[in-house]
Amino acid sequence: MKKFLIKVLSISTLLSISPIIVNACTSFVIKTQDGSPIYGRTMEWGAFDLQSDLVLVPRNLSFTSELGGGKQGMKWKNKFGYVAINAVKQPFITDGMNEMGLTVGVLYFPGFAKYQKLKAGEESMSMNNVELSNYILGQFKTVGEIKETLPKIRVIHNKDIDKVFGAPSPLHVIVTDNTGASIVIEYVGGVLKIHDNKIGVMTNSPNYEWHILNLRNYPQLRAFGNQPDRQIQGVSLAPFGAGSGMLGLPGDVTPVSRFVRAVAFTQTLIPPKNVEAGVNEAGRILNNFDIPRGFVREGESTEKYHLNFTQWSTIGDIKNKRYYWWTEHNRRMRMVDLKRLNFKGNQISHIPLDEVRAEDIKDRTKALTSH
Repeated sequence: MKKFLIKVLSISTLLSISPIIVNACTSFVIKTQDGSPIYGRTMEWGAFDLQSDLVLVPRNLSFTSELGGGKQGMKWKNKFGYVAINAVKQPFITDGMNEMGLTVGVLYFPGFAKYQKLKAGEESMSMNNVELSNYILGQFKTVGEIKETLPKIRVIHNKDIDKVFGAPSPLHVIVTDNTGASIVIEYVGGVLKIHDNKIGVMTNSPNYEWHILNLRNYPQLRAFGNQPDRQIQGVSLAPFGAGSGMLGLPGDVTPVSRFVRAVAFTQTLIPPKNVEAGVNEAGRILNNFDIPRGFVREGESTEKYHLNFTQWSTIGDIKNKRYYWWTEHNRRMRMVDLKRLNFKGNQISHIPLDEVRAEDIKDRTKALTSH
């Protein structure tokens, strides 16, 4: 982790210009007719270009967590290899899948995340919160194993990382295994909270329990429209078109509204017949959460602001262990098949998400003119 702190010093100046960092990630899990789980997620980040790479982390790679102030914490060795997406080309894993199909999504959780305190003599069982996603992907096959192990570990907030970034790193983590079981991991008030994510959706703040409670404000939402023959004093109240059952669905991009919309999309989805169709449907749902540049702005004034926009999106075919992604620069879907990767190496390898930051557009003019 020391190398990480040193190498990202170059971005600290950028972040110190304004402490506002906007992030609006949305994640969900859907299932096919045979129960195969498919994970989807968007990454929004407004402070700077994440310069994300796709990384391959091999089995048996050793890690030591940095706790701040020169103190070292937990040491571990990967049981499983994994592929993941990093940030600023450093070992900060924001999303990924391991060779057992376990998927992890790291989402921003400002105003609510508060980690455990570092206790003297417990350094060997403590890690910083930024490395929690690395640890989970490298160590676990099921969410049941995570639920059993995490209470034995202290997750602390390394303030040295805050100094480098110029802002804190409040996060919560969404994990889904190959059975489709999903959990949300949050540290609130210094206490570990692990929620069974039966609905399969998460966004950002507030906490998971609040989002679930808020769904009670939307019991009227349904896939079927209003009855076309409804009248008041002979005046027809037939809907103007399809979709009237979703009147009242919030359309803004706040975490609260995106949570409700993600639930509406996933819970009304007709289960796809197979994983190929499921990947396609997951992509169609993700399209509804794309934020173009300029739609959301946060800052001091109309001259000094950060944008909030979608930088990349991912899909995890957990059954087949295939990891898909596309970016704001190129919407062509790309994929790596974890079953065909070699996780026996001794170092992390990486490739850019985009070979070229331009849309891969296929010209079909010739095909049309040949008829």
